Amino acid sequence: MSDMEVSEALVSLEALMSEFFAPTTSNLRKREIETMLENFSKHRDSWRHCLLFLQKSENQYVLMFTLTTLENIINRQWVSLMSDEEKTEIRLTLWNELMAKHEVMQYFIRNKLAALMVSIARYDWPHLYPDFFSNIVELLRCSGRRCLLGLVLAQAASEELGAARDTGVLLPSARRCQLERLMLKGVPQMLAALSAILEKNAQNEGHSNPPPSPTSGIPQTSALPDLLVNAHDVHTADKALDMEIVVKCLTTLQHLFSWLPLSSHVPPTLVTTVFYWGSVATQTQSKEAALAGLGGVCELLYRRYAPPSSGATALRLHHCALRLLRHLTHPPLLTPHESVLYVDYLNKLAEFLKLFISLHFKRLEAEPEFDAIQFLSYLFQFTFQVPVCTIFVNCLDIWIQFIDILKPEDTVKYWEALRGLVEGILNKIQFQHNKAQLQHLDNEVYDDDGETEWQTFLKHCIECIARVAELAPLDVFTCVLERWQGLAGVHARAAGRGGGGAGGAGGAADGERLLCALLDLATLTRVAGRLAPALLADAEPCRAAAGADSAAARAAAGAALVERVAAALGGAALTRPHRAAHQHAHAHVQVHAEMFACMGAWCVHAAACGVPQHTVEGLLAAAVPFLLPHELPEPPLLCHAAAHLLLSLSKNVKFTGDPVAQAGDLFQHAQRSLHYLEPKTAGVVREALLWLCLSRLGSGSGSGSGGAGPGAEAARALLAAWTAPLPHAGPAAALPPLTALLHANAHANTQAKKVIAEGMGGAAETALRMLCEPSCASAEPEITEFFLALFTALLPQLGAFAYTAIDVFLDVAQRGGGESGLERLVECVRLGVEAGGGGGGGGGGVREAAVLALLQQHALPRATLHAPGLARAAHRLLASLLIHRWRYFFPTKCVGEEEERLQQFRGALSALGRALLQPDIELLRININALETLNTKWKLYHKPIFRSEFLGEFLSVLLAGLGEGGARALLRDEALAAAHAMACVDFPAFRLAFLPHFLRQLPGLQPEHLQQLQQFPPDTDLPTFTQNIQRLMNDVNCYRAYNSLSGAPSDMLS
Repeated sequence: MSDMEVSEALVSLEALMSEFFAPTTSNLRKREIETMLENFSKHRDSWRHCLLFLQKSENQYVLMFTLTTLENIINRQWVSLMSDEEKTEIRLTLWNELMAKHEVMQYFIRNKLAALMVSIARYDWPHLYPDFFSNIVELLRCSGRRCLLGLVLAQAASEELGAARDTGVLLPSARRCQLERLMLKGVPQMLAALSAILEKNAQNEGHSNPPPSPTSGIPQTSALPDLLVNAHDVHTADKALDMEIVVKCLTTLQHLFSWLPLSSHVPPTLVTTVFYWGSVATQTQSKEAALAGLGGVCELLYRRYAPPSSGATALRLHHCALRLLRHLTHPPLLTPHESVLYVDYLNKLAEFLKLFISLHFKRLEAEPEFDAIQFLSYLFQFTFQVPVCTIFVNCLDIWIQFIDILKPEDTVKYWEALRGLVEGILNKIQFQHNKAQLQHLDNEVYDDDGETEWQTFLKHCIECIARVAELAPLDVFTCVLERWQGLAGVHARAAGRGGGGAGGAGGAADGERLLCALLDLATLTRVAGRLAPALLADAEPCRAAAGADSAAARAAAGAALVERVAAALGGAALTRPHRAAHQHAHAHVQVHAEMFACMGAWCVHAAACGVPQHTVEGLLAAAVPFLLPHELPEPPLLCHAAAHLLLSLSKNVKFTGDPVAQAGDLFQHAQRSLHYLEPKTAGVVREALLWLCLSRLGSGSGSGSGGAGPGAEAARALLAAWTAPLPHAGPAAALPPLTALLHANAHANTQAKKVIAEGMGGAAETALRMLCEPSCASAEPEITEFFLALFTALLPQLGAFAYTAIDVFLDVAQRGGGESGLERLVECVRLGVEAGGGGGGGGGGVREAAVLALLQQHALPRATLHAPGLARAAHRLLASLLIHRWRYFFPTKCVGEEEERLQQFRGALSALGRALLQPDIELLRININALETLNTKWKLYHKPIFRSEFLGEFLSVLLAGLGEGGARALLRDEALAAAHAMACVDFPAFRLAFLPHFLRQLPGLQPEHLQQLQQFPPDTDLPTFTQNIQRLMNDVNCYRAYNSLSGAPSDMLS
């Protein structure tokens, strides 16, 4: 093309690109422009025009379009269509443009152009591009913008050519290995250049101490660069550029650390230098550098960096961390306002400290220069000086990691630090000590986990206290109890006054103090409830910090708490202070709700603590009034907490008297209705009352007495009252509470389940009739949900009714209905299949032929992509039928239906194989697991029928799925294990017969590629087989892609 033609074409292209990005351009016109640009890109010589446009245009839209077009050409045509001369022309032109204009280019244009150079190196280095790596190292040794360009190229090379991740570009496995070897060979030069960049810029930051050399021995603290003390802002024109270079250097190193063999390639002195830059967060313009520096060190720790001198390296990191913590805390160099701006940095510092403690703390304890107490002291100050609660929570994770690595005998040594931690956390979570922070925590908006910001913060704090309590239970509990008792006295006095604060001139201030005290009492009550398991654990770590930590002392402390809380709840049941104290009503409700929850945890250990029976009965008496109907309804939170205490008492306490009589009016109300309670609370009350009755089972002489006696009769009376409304109220209203009750008792003991099954029998028969009635079709979801819960909880206790119901399910499933209802019926049938009871031709049990008919004729045909739940349920049933009813397909004696059953077996395996082709990952997991279980239990892969008819097909499907990648990669390990087990049935046949046949069936492979791919290694162990199969499928995809590009349309070759 002449210069005139190039100029005209460039003007036209610039006009098109400007029009495309103009806000007034319609979508139709944009589509027309896209079509024109695509047609241009597909032209065989479009790369020549792109090189000319790149040299002459300054329009960023045009430049990005030309670079994107060249990228597609490099990735799609480089191997198959381009000659060596054309490749060299493209490479030299791009390199010259990059070197000539990188200082004036937009950064994204520069980065894109650098990425193209790396893409070319992916194919041509070293044979056609021998100076690729040496060019990068040479640029890294320069200064200014050329150094920055070298860093961009170095990071791109690490990302695209290193071994850390799959970039999505298809390359033969041999070429991937070659690139990895080339990178590893050149990396020492690159690391030396990168280290020199960091050290040079460190010296320019205003201090005279460079990072210590690896020959200086174990460094003293004074040998480290003290940028935080001596740093000052150097206001030069190159300051911003220098910082940009440092940040880019550190991010490049971070990526190199993610895949390099660390012990052989990363010297300890480089780690010290990187950490040094992680300590400059308090200096102007250095925030990004500090974040990148800490990120690099964290990457090393995540990969468990352990050089030959790992002890010295750990000591270096300790000195660096200690110096940084000291500067951040004495005095705090980061003001609260600055700390908010440096949230990312402080979180990354917490991440580093957690990793450092987990990997190196115990190792460093043996070093004479390591002062563990000093380190923990600075960590403590850092933890409680951070002004943001989210960072504080991350700091608690550091302490939890520290507690995790401690042994019981270490508790005495570190008890002062642990006690200080507990005291500090208790201050942190109390409004009396930390109102300024706590009042800003949101307690209304819920996150994805269903927790508010306050709840999340409090949960982490309490868990950290509980972890310390596992080491020193009585000391921690005593510390909490002392604070709790003081606040409990304030609460008692307030309740005695009617719940409000004092009046007079100081009334407002007193009211505010009372509110803080009540909120803190609620918090400490929750802490006390959480500490119950640790205080009364059977095994106690060996320690003695402040007196004898005996079982008797711990039991006495627990009993004192229970007595005090029981008295407070008894008073609350009589006086209802939350009704009188209008100003602090919510605080009183919260306190009493936490007390109910705390006693729910402690009543499990009431007997171990020696709590008197009258105190436990007092808890029951305190909970019941909040669950009775009143003219003025009780707060829902309080009712729900009381219901859970009642449930905990019913399951964990052995009453001397009749608990049903103690429940009194509540038992009578429950027989009629609990509509005055919220549905969730009513469900808990039903379960609690049922267990109050069931707790009296087994009190007779002998195991057979469990179904008789007053407890069983009371339970049956309750269940009869709850099931009686079903015929007239209808299944939509009457069944959901029964379903919830069944779910709640799914793990009850056998005696209790027997009583429940007897009580539910009438409702089950009524519901089964309703399922068959067209008039109840609208209530099918509630009916099927009820039966699924019934079968899940009580199937062994249902006896013959279960199989009668399954026959009805099989008939009902044939009439249609919704997918969700059919899904639940299929799950019920599966539970029946897994429970046993052969159907065959006998009198009882599941009829296997009918189940297969249900699957083949109804469930599987309706199990489309739009009904994934039904598809998964159907295939779970199919898997259960094959696994648990194997003898049906292969009977041990002649039954006269062998051929028919073999056909059914073929159909079942065919359905299982078709599921392996579906995109649903969960469905794929179900069927791969089914295959593995069938082979483990019944030697499926060795069966003649499977080897002759299915083995090759299943292997083909599994290997093809491995080649697809995408979401199927989530189950790569499972699919490879299944393929390995199938191949090992006859490995020579797999290598010499199956693989050549499989490869010949794949489209797009040339004969020479087939010959290479068929040379599959003979290794049969699973790890090597896995690697070989992955290489094989990678090369298959690569060669098929190359061949598809070789057969490009004519317009690309014109």
